[in-house]
Amino acid sequence: MTRLLLPLDHHAECADPAELALLHRLKKLPRRVQQVFLLNRLDQLSYADIARRLDLSDTSVERHMNQILQCTLPAPCAIARSAGQWYVRLQSPQVTASERIDFRRWLDAAPEHLAAFHATELRWRTLLAPARLLGENQWYRQGRAAFSLGGCTVAMSLGVAALLALGFWS
Repeated sequence: MTRLLLPLDHHAECADPAELALLHRLKKLPRRVQQVFLLNRLDQLSYADIARRLDLSDTSVERHMNQILQCTLPAPCAIARSAGQWYVRLQSPQVTASERIDFRRWLDAAPEHLAAFHATELRWRTLLAPARLLGENQWYRQGRAAFSLGGCTVAMSLGVAALLALGFWS
């Protein structure tokens, strides 16, 4: 009996090609960005909750969420980028009343702005299926990994263990 060396992609036949393309683009993003996205999209955590859970600033969470929306754009477009930035900013707990007024002005400035914002909302909805595939084993629910500091935490732990071991032998 032969063993498979590579796992089969059992989602290839059940996912729509557009979803697979989105999933592929999402997988290219840094793990921390993916984690922020999945905590928000799948676990429905607010930016503030994600920031507390991952020990990030609210601004970092916003930046990561913006990266997600920007990577899902079919083609780079200044209006679509702005719409994505507004969409993310309006979800933030730090959004101010004056920013909401600025958003309303931006929205009313041109019909393309309203269309781009609606397209962003629709794009956000289409990210649920790829998000489920990306986070299917729930890896994203783990906190900051010990290896996330480039091995420094592991090296420090080994150093302390060595000192303790030497202390017992002395």
